[in-house]
Amino acid sequence: MARIELFFYRFLLAKMLTSIISSAFTVFFLWYIVEAFHSVFLAGMIITISLAVQLITSIPIGHIIDRINSTAVGLVGSVLVLAGPFFMLTGYSLMSVYSGTILITLGVTMKGDSFSATMKKHLNEDQFSSLISANQASIYASSLIGTALGGVSIVFFQHLFPYMLIAVASVSVAMSMPVAEAKSKIAGDRVIGELVSVMSFYRKIVGFLALAFVLNGLFMALDVYSSGLFDLVLHSTAIFYTIFVASISIGGIFGSFLANALKKHTNSPMILSLLVLLYAPIFLVLAISRSAILDILDVTFLGLLLPVINVPLDTNLMKIVPSNIYGKVMAFLRVFIGGSTPVLAAVFSFVAIYLQVNVILFYIGILLFPLTGLAFLVLPGFMKLTSDSFSNNP
Repeated sequence: MARIELFFYRFLLAKMLTSIISSAFTVFFLWYIVEAFHSVFLAGMIITISLAVQLITSIPIGHIIDRINSTAVGLVGSVLVLAGPFFMLTGYSLMSVYSGTILITLGVTMKGDSFSATMKKHLNEDQFSSLISANQASIYASSLIGTALGGVSIVFFQHLFPYMLIAVASVSVAMSMPVAEAKSKIAGDRVIGELVSVMSFYRKIVGFLALAFVLNGLFMALDVYSSGLFDLVLHSTAIFYTIFVASISIGGIFGSFLANALKKHTNSPMILSLLVLLYAPIFLVLAISRSAILDILDVTFLGLLLPVINVPLDTNLMKIVPSNIYGKVMAFLRVFIGGSTPVLAAVFSFVAIYLQVNVILFYIGILLFPLTGLAFLVLPGFMKLTSDSFSNNP
């Protein structure tokens, strides 16, 4: 396998720093706003604004990435993240926090999408898996480090917090200097022609999209119910709850490296389908268990499992997407799959009014058996696809 150029790891670290900022910012101000304004609604607006920015801007960002140097887009993303904390230098008003949320979310979205496009444009196909594994590990590590930074800052460094974010973001900007890139070939003369190409691509992977949409939405149950599970069902402490939340990221870091080590074995649709089938018993353990330690071990295994499954799927997806519409395809993917999150989060919150958390998790576990069983039908066709399958787009 050809050696991966050092600038990829420079860009990866720059992206990781912006993700740390985003995680720390969210953790810090979710707590601060509740404490200062005594309103869960006002704090929740941070998540709402962040999600809205991602959904609204993903497709325009993808369109830009297909036309200009993706590494330059990454630099702009770091600059936007750097600009966000400046709004908080004069105080933590709601307007300043929400404005910072918009800029940081926009910058992180640009950073992530442009890095993916940079891999597609600059790497050979046999290098995809290694860097995708490293990228997965950086995502989980960023979540852990950012959560810790935000939590520690709440206690010890409240007034210094924006200065700390500015310092980290400045390093990200310095590490994001662009490299030369061949100009992308445009599929058609008009935007409408490119969108037709994107939709033509999606029609050929519709089964995979449906499976990803449902599973992504169901995993939202862990975010919605985790605090209730530990407080109302297990009657545990906040320490165990915190460890539980961190366990997926901890498992994910190790799973990312394991995914790269096992890539020759997990590139089989049958093996991947069997691994996907494990989601159901994982949820059933959470429903039936009355041990905080067992639940922590359970989600640690889930964190380990996710990259082992996702890395070969993401690698194949990167290989088969035509380069000239890569930005738009991945943007549509973000919007489509990400759209399941707010919908099912609202459903889960409503259902919790009538059913206990452990009962809902039990039903989800049962429902996952037939849903994940669809992987045996969907993944063989998806893994057989090659870039030649879309050579006649649209």
